Amino acid sequence: MSLRIIALSVTLALTGCSATVDSQPTPIVSEPTPKTYISQPEVLEFIDHMVNKHQYDRQLLVDIFSKTEKRVQVITKSDNQPEVITPYYEYRKRFIDPVRVRDGVAFARKNKAWLDKAEAEFGVPWPVIVALIGVETSYGRITGNRDVFTSLATLAFDYPRRGQYFRSELEAYLILARQEGWTVGTTKGSYSGALGMVQFMPSNYLKLAIDYDGNDHVDLWGSNADAIGSVANYMKHHGWQAGAYTVSTARVDDESAVDDLINKGRKPLYTLREWSEKGVWSTSEYVYGDAGLIGLQDKEGSKAYWLAYENFFTIMDYNPSRRYAMAVLELANRIAQSEGS
Repeated sequence: MSLRIIALSVTLALTGCSATVDSQPTPIVSEPTPKTYISQPEVLEFIDHMVNKHQYDRQLLVDIFSKTEKRVQVITKSDNQPEVITPYYEYRKRFIDPVRVRDGVAFARKNKAWLDKAEAEFGVPWPVIVALIGVETSYGRITGNRDVFTSLATLAFDYPRRGQYFRSELEAYLILARQEGWTVGTTKGSYSGALGMVQFMPSNYLKLAIDYDGNDHVDLWGSNADAIGSVANYMKHHGWQAGAYTVSTARVDDESAVDDLINKGRKPLYTLREWSEKGVWSTSEYVYGDAGLIGLQDKEGSKAYWLAYENFFTIMDYNPSRRYAMAVLELANRIAQSEGS
């Protein structure tokens, strides 16, 4: 099966912060318990950073960290992500089902004008945009019910493996909350702090979310147009090539000969001619350009192979999982086929 998708036609308002750190009064901490984050030196350093760099309200940060405790479930889920531990033939069942395909067709028909506009402006095919939103939140139905601040604080200060990354996302969230007038501690999202129907992390919300419906406000929860435009903008920003292939099915003569090249890296490795010299062959189109080799379990004890081109790895910029990227493409094809039937 070729997945050449491109061929388818298809409040605590955070205002009034002091201009300088020195002008702010000494923060008052009302008997924090040892379990809350305000007792950690790294958190106090983070507060200093937010005040010094962004002129953030110190007392507000002290208050919220004084009430916030580690959410253990966040760490457990981060260490057991299905994109990492679940074989593809099981993983795909979460997303490639008649209901999600049917709802994807309905979403596409309802938002056809916005999808056509986004495809024309950003070069991202409408089925890919719809499938990304479908995989992320079932078209906005499941956007997460966890307090984003607590999730990000937990991952920032109790998850050393990626603590630096999540501290930067916590910083971005606080800036976003002040900008949007959100009440810190009440914004709902995923267990990892992702926001809205497109599940942007706060830094991407700040940089890549766009006001696509022209109402002078970005709303990734309530505006389908903003969600569609923001996904397309994200993909183009990360290198999506209009009119280019994503993947094509492949045959591997001897897996042991290319074992160290299967699922290697985050970019194409060789031309199709070079792959053929290694015993790897495209079983559909011949594509000029470089490709990587993807191998996923399509059923227990069996593996399927694909040659993946640059656009496939662009989808992995949305979620760095080959299972995820393949599920998005398969759902996109199913939706496009159903829409055209």
